[in-house]
Amino acid sequence: MGSEETDTVAQEIMATLDTLFLAEKRARLQVSALEDRQYALATTFRMVQEMEADSAIEEALSGFGFGYYTIDDDAELWISEEYGLMVFLSFTAPDGRYYNYRIVSFDVIGGDGEEAG
Repeated sequence: MGSEETDTVAQEIMATLDTLFLAEKRARLQVSALEDRQYALATTFRMVQEMEADSAIEEALSGFGFGYYTIDDDAELWISEEYGLMVFLSFTAPDGRYYNYRIVSFDVIGGDGEEAG
């Protein structure tokens, strides 16, 4: 994969994640406003928003061919050997979801494939 194409994919991923995280922040503000008046509705709304955010992140990164790897309860790693990119997502939960991400490019220098004989 050329570095120009990798840069383009990285930019698209950053824009997508920034948009998703901004939408989640807005949803948390809406939940805060609802909690004082309608706690049950706020709780339901929060759960739906969290599921939608998780699905949107998974859909976006899977759409670029990234594979998912679990790190721990508060972090995820998505890797694409095709683009030579890793996306590290970390977040705090359950009090409030705060996302942070890092995109790292790498070169694939070897693999565990079968040797031709």
